[in-house]
Amino acid sequence: MKIKILVLLIVFLLPKKTISQETKTEMALYNIGLNSVFSGIGALLNKKPNEKWHKVLLKGMGQGALGGYLIYESKNLIGDINNKKAWEYSWYGKIVNSAGTSIVENASSNRDFWEKWHLNFGFNRIEFHTKDKFKVKYKIMPVSFILTATALISPEANFELKRTLQTGEFIFSTNNPKHESGASTFGNIIVFTNDRLNDYSLFSHEIIHIYQYYDFNFINTYLNKPINRWRNKSKTFKSINDVFYFDMQVPILRGLYLLENLNRNCYYDNFFENEAGFYSKTKICE
Repeated sequence: MKIKILVLLIVFLLPKKTISQETKTEMALYNIGLNSVFSGIGALLNKKPNEKWHKVLLKGMGQGALGGYLIYESKNLIGDINNKKAWEYSWYGKIVNSAGTSIVENASSNRDFWEKWHLNFGFNRIEFHTKDKFKVKYKIMPVSFILTATALISPEANFELKRTLQTGEFIFSTNNPKHESGASTFGNIIVFTNDRLNDYSLFSHEIIHIYQYYDFNFINTYLNKPINRWRNKSKTFKSINDVFYFDMQVPILRGLYLLENLNRNCYYDNFFENEAGFYSKTKICE
């Protein structure tokens, strides 16, 4: 699979025996390596003029690795939805994933790992600022909002309040036969066919796709400096920025997913589907 090239580049200094096996070790290395490398890049982009680049890089990579490890553990907890047949593991995974992605965002923004935390619930993002004075801010993720609104107004989709509260993710159901696999994830919302709403393994699989959506949050931090310049120049943009958290990782994630589909031999011959299948223990191509 194409994206495995990225994994190999990230962990190329490790023994071949370790990275050639599709095990929890490899999945951990992928999450740790991805977030370490790209947090380091983000930290350099957000470096202050008086800071030394090598210290900023090492700090960003170290904090990114910590966040990546927590993200990996959150995906294991999502696998336990199926393993233990218990919906509450979605909430456990959500809390750990939020901590991990918060640390990665702080690392890539060249902040201390504890400065800002967040928790997402559908298109709603609640931020907890812990530097100097504790503050709570509410923001809307516009792409997620559009996807949610589209599902809400669709005559083919029904909002599943019970499953949403059980899992902490926005869940919809449909009778539309185009969802041949039983479910589809759009950003951070999931649409299930009515006959699969009790399928624990499918829930595990699809929630991993939501976490993949958050895996690339570091991309948003790469624009911190230009966004701050616009905020200082425009009161209108400042007001907009105070309301919205721009989930701009969507085209990158979608592009990588489509790249993985090139020369695809079967459904799971795609890193993103394979990762979701790994944690949910659904069928994986050999």
